[in-house]
Amino acid sequence: TNWSNDEVVKRGTGYNYGVDGFLRPGAAYDNVIEYLYYKMLEMDVARYEENYEDDTLSAIFMLSWQKKFAAMLIPRGMETNDSHTRALEIFLGPKILKTVLTEMMTREELKEDENEPFMTLFQQYASDGPEAVLGEKTMFESDGTLFSGFQEEWDHDLKLLFEKSQASEETQDIVMEYMDRAYRITELLNRCFKLARDEHIDGKRFSSEAENEPKSTDSLFSDFPVEAQIFAGGLELSSILGAASLSATQSDVTNGSVAAAVAVSIVFALINIPTSFGTMTNVSRYVNRQEEFRAEFSRTKMLGLERTLFKVLSSSKRKEIDDASNPLLKRVRVAYEAVVSGAKYYDTSSDEVQASYSKTDFTDLKSLEAFMEEITSNFIAKLYQKEAYLKDTLVLLYAACIELAEVLENDERTGDEESYIEDEATYKAFRRMPKFTERLENSLQTGPIVYGFIRKNKKLSQWAIFAPLRLYFFLMGNFLLKGFSLRCGGLFNPISTEIKIMRGVVAALNSSLGQTLKKEAYDLKELFHATMESSIGMSLFFVGMWVFIFSFFIIANGIASAVQNTSTTCAGALGISGRNSFQQYQCFVVEGGAIVSALAGLIALSFFVRQFRHQRKVVAAINYLPSPPPSVRKIGSLAYFQSLISIWQCIATCTSLASIVIGFVLRFDFADFENNVTFGLAIGAVGAFGISIFLQLIANLGMLYNVEPSAGIDVCSAFWGTLTKKHRLFSLGRSEKSVMSPALEDRESWEYVAREFLTETRFDTVLGADRFNAVMQAIQSGDTSSWRGNKIFAKEE
Repeated sequence: TNWSNDEVVKRGTGYNYGVDGFLRPGAAYDNVIEYLYYKMLEMDVARYEENYEDDTLSAIFMLSWQKKFAAMLIPRGMETNDSHTRALEIFLGPKILKTVLTEMMTREELKEDENEPFMTLFQQYASDGPEAVLGEKTMFESDGTLFSGFQEEWDHDLKLLFEKSQASEETQDIVMEYMDRAYRITELLNRCFKLARDEHIDGKRFSSEAENEPKSTDSLFSDFPVEAQIFAGGLELSSILGAASLSATQSDVTNGSVAAAVAVSIVFALINIPTSFGTMTNVSRYVNRQEEFRAEFSRTKMLGLERTLFKVLSSSKRKEIDDASNPLLKRVRVAYEAVVSGAKYYDTSSDEVQASYSKTDFTDLKSLEAFMEEITSNFIAKLYQKEAYLKDTLVLLYAACIELAEVLENDERTGDEESYIEDEATYKAFRRMPKFTERLENSLQTGPIVYGFIRKNKKLSQWAIFAPLRLYFFLMGNFLLKGFSLRCGGLFNPISTEIKIMRGVVAALNSSLGQTLKKEAYDLKELFHATMESSIGMSLFFVGMWVFIFSFFIIANGIASAVQNTSTTCAGALGISGRNSFQQYQCFVVEGGAIVSALAGLIALSFFVRQFRHQRKVVAAINYLPSPPPSVRKIGSLAYFQSLISIWQCIATCTSLASIVIGFVLRFDFADFENNVTFGLAIGAVGAFGISIFLQLIANLGMLYNVEPSAGIDVCSAFWGTLTKKHRLFSLGRSEKSVMSPALEDRESWEYVAREFLTETRFDTVLGADRFNAVMQAIQSGDTSSWRGNKIFAKEE
């Protein structure tokens, strides 16, 4: 490779290119110690102490090198594990001394007979330890880091060895020359350990920049999120263009000129083709994102939800659950299988792990703790020295055992007599999980995506042609059939209702158990929204698809009408028998086009109503503040103006719907209107749409542009109390024994805070994606000290 060393480390440890790097170093510890020894010898020969007086070790072992050795010796999750640290000391300490001894035995002065007593004692000391030579091991104060206190210990023991062997001063000087290199090895390893520990605590160890970045707006799954808000404008325009195109051939607006009427109709239909196709592609990508979230939830969070429900049961209730259904044992088993398969992949044996696993009783705390001790002190620290990635899977196995051990420890402390009032509800929810998991997995869309937006291998019920029926079934299950389906054992529940019921149960348990299930309850809320938004999105695709198709039908009808010099007619008085084949085609185009345009308009209208309601939430939230910062007040003014635009868009959509409805009335002689009324309304809708675009430009290029760049931090400052309260609630239930970085756990809590807060306040319906993203990232930063500041804002009168 022609990369620099620093670039190798950044790539190798995943600093810029992923969570797991592809160049993470691994080597047998004998080779590592030998390499380090010769690097220390190189320092002596090159006179590093003379040239780099301040810090000779950092001169030859830069931070990049230290990260390499830290990645090799200390896997993520073991940075604060005392058992692993002590095992490394016990394992590496003698190796360092034996390497020094090997080099000392090549020194001519030490080969002399008078030095044989010392060399014999030192060899025994390096092989068997101080107890075998000195009779006891003197303990020195340690700060808990790797090899801290070893220099003092070895200095003390060497003095005793010198006295016991009566070594000369010349011999002592030669030996200390070699031992000085050993001391520097331990100091380097100590620095590597501290670097790993500090980066673990700060959440910066071996993680990619992409992983360190706060989550973007794509991570927000809620009712009508920012990405879905563009669909309303597309559907509104499709409805307006459809109404204008249809009414142009139905109205006397061209003084009887068929060609002119056809031209007007075709122009509007042509504009509708890219508009509807754009809606289809945008909706498809939106649906795919919802489905990816649902699949990810099934893979990563379903077992976690099951484990949490199991843990909040009382000890007596947990004993009613057999081992095969125990999710904690299931997690241990999955992690163990990953270790075995990983060992096979890296072409190494897993016999010792399998033997230890098979003899462990995972229902007995002492047996489990012995297995955990063997993982940290033997398997990770000694057995798999050069398999750096296999150590990660062992850490995951250790983490699974920690969770199980905490439950067993709690069972021993509380006993079998204690029971909780929530036990019955929790037990029912837990027993419901296997069926719920199966239903969710069967509802997923996991096929490949082609052309950037079309997902293949869908089930028949997931096809776009059945999307409205599927959505109707979901809505009926959510709002009308819930009680009935519950009494029937969930026989008629769609998956959305199953999720809603499970979310209600977990949310109720969360309130009763003191917010310990808050993350799980919110995860299910997002899963429900993703499921419903996916279904709604496919219905939008269905409407957009038919608008797209009927645009071509309208163009074809226009061309045929111009060729035959006949106007489009679909009068109800003619009856089907009174129409020729071309007139029947015209009727199909007119009525079909009117229906799909009306559907597009109705959906757009419902979206604008939802958008208006969410924009009013922003206004209400800001008005509730006693003294918001200036930028937040500007956001409030912008929200008020945006809500007025939403009302205007509702008016434009209703105007196009009125044109379509009056067209129906005229064709079937339900009332008497002037023929050009429908076209006039359609043109009025086009004009209203143009005005709404102009108002949006004023909002985006004027009001939004003038919002200060500090708006993200200012929103955090204004809602500081709400955000910190939510953070406390989402931080409940953390395990003190967790192998996860405290900073990463805290960041995860702030991510939940951001998503919940922004779902409640709905700033996404007012701010552009970039400004909204700034607010979201400011919350996720968790930088509460910068939120408060010293400036006191006074509310302007």
